[in-house]
Order: sequence, then C-alpha cells, then structure tokens
Amino acid sequence: MKKSLVFAASMLLSVLVFGLASCDNDDDAAKVKKPVVELTEVGAGNSGEVTAGSDLHLEAEAEAEGGIARIDMTLTPEGGKAPRLAAAWAEGKYVGVRNADFHEHVDIPVDMPAGRYRLVLTVTDKAGQSASATAVLTVREPSAGKLSASIVEVGKDNSMKAVAGGELHLEAEVNAPSGIAAIEVELHNGAAGYEKTFEFAGKYVGKTSAMFHEHIAVPADAPAGEYHLHFTVTDAEGNSVTEEAEGLVVTRK
Repeated sequence: MKKSLVFAASMLLSVLVFGLASCDNDDDAAKVKKPVVELTEVGAGNSGEVTAGSDLHLEAEAEAEGGIARIDMTLTPEGGKAPRLAAAWAEGKYVGVRNADFHEHVDIPVDMPAGRYRLVLTVTDKAGQSASATAVLTVREPSAGKLSASIVEVGKDNSMKAVAGGELHLEAEVNAPSGIAAIEVELHNGAAGYEKTFEFAGKYVGKTSAMFHEHIAVPADAPAGEYHLHFTVTDAEGNSVTEEAEGLVVTRK
C-alpha cells in the first residue's frame, strides 16, 4: 500500500512538472511579437508612380522577432478584389533575419493597365504571424517612344570597384523621346545601412538621347563593402526607368 502511494505521488508530481513546463513553453511562444513593417519608398523618389514596362523601386523596413519566413507583395486595381500582380521572397537574404532593410525592384509588365492600385507588402514570421503595410500606386501608360537606359561601365574599365574618398567612373546610354528631365544615381549598402543619392541635370536636360559619362565623388565616409547601384532617368512626361548594377565593391584607403 505504501509503495502504491509513493508511486501515485511520483506520477502526480511528474504530471504537474510537465504541465508547468508546457505552460512555460506556451508563454514563451506567446511572447514572440508580431512582425512590424513600414513602407519607406514606393516608386523612384517615393513618387508613388511607375510606368508599365519598367520596374518599381520598393523599399521597406521590417522587424520580426521570430525571424522572417517570407515577404509578399500584391498589386490590386483600386476597387478590385483579385491581385493583378504578385511577387514573393521566400528564400534568400531576408529569410531568418530579425531586422531587414527590404530593397527590391519589381518588374511591371508592359501590358499592365494604367490606373491606381492598392499595394500591399506582407511580412510573415516563422511562427505564422504576419503584418502588412499598404500604399496607393499609380501605373502610367508607356510613352509612345520608349524611355530606356542601359548601364555601360561601372568603375574604371568596368572593374565594379571604387574607393571611399575617390571617384567612381560611370557610363550609361539614355534614350528619352520626350526629353530627359532628370538623372539620379543611388549607391546603396544594405548591410551597412548606408545610402547616398547623386542628382544630375544640366547638360542632359531636354536631350532625347545621351551618353551619360560622369566621375562621381564617392563620400569619404562610405563604409567598405558591396553596393547596389541604381541609375534612374525621368523624362519630361514624368515617366521613369531604373537600371541596376549589383556587386559594386567599395574599399577604404
């Protein structure tokens, strides 16, 4: 009888310990906060516009305490229910990260109908929790003559290298049937959280075609590392196109 009582007491204690441990685990899971996401740039220069047939410049800041599992984007016509365009990032540099500087260029089909769209960017964590940020995006019709830009050379002899405090050699071909209104070059180092924008007008404004050839002064405080370069041309009608070069390596003296 005594042995039975001891055994029963041991079993009860085991159940209580297991139950408390389960509660602790549940509490730990409940403590994982939902993701947070904020759109910081939609369209070149945060214009909220994009031209069909070009790419949409998109930036956001995301935080997921439980680690990012995926990021999704949808574009739905204003007043509509079904998305017209969707994109997803379920692998690569964002997955598993707690804090992400989201920076992507999304191709907009040339046959995308012009109009206003509801853009939704959703971040889902590894616990299945999600959060979304929304914005209104206006898709413009392509120009009768196509605005285009093509990067020819980044760095001396296309070396894809530059030195902080030195100059970056950059060449690109531009065609703008309605005339060039502005040219912008952006250097972006996501890992270091560094971004620098250079604007060019002057001799290029009004031209329908141009060979962009500049030596850009790289700031002395630019962190060493790998950069993305974005070359954006805006024409007289407000259309814009962005070309991207990845893998520009900046070193320090």
